[in-house]
Amino acid sequence: MHGSQRLSAEQLEVIYALAYAHVAQGQYAQALPLFAFLSQYGPTRKHYLSGLALCLQMQARYDEAIRIYSLVGTLFPVAPEATLRVAECQLALAHADEARQSLEQVLAAASEDPAHAGLAPRAQMLLAALGREAHA
Repeated sequence: MHGSQRLSAEQLEVIYALAYAHVAQGQYAQALPLFAFLSQYGPTRKHYLSGLALCLQMQARYDEAIRIYSLVGTLFPVAPEATLRVAECQLALAHADEARQSLEQVLAAASEDPAHAGLAPRAQMLLAALGREAHA
């Protein structure tokens, strides 16, 4: 009886390239099962998990996306991009207080590490939008 054969790194990258191409074309439903497969195959690969979470987010499956983005944040604590995506999902779910906390975490990370400074404008814009909604 033959043992199961693992896919090679090259084969996984071909699958990833296909999934990425679907995302680039806005075809999140087609990319989702590919990223789900890749995430099971490589459960600690940041780009697999981020792709899966993005597909879930873009299909309005916000609770599931938050769980995957939170996993990315746990596995890669110096990755505030995941926290910014969590905030976007929280906003879509009308969880304003949680979103505000997430956005403040992103801004803190952006001020502490210049590598993350590019996230600050989006986080500030979302916080400003939250402020406008609170006063509306």
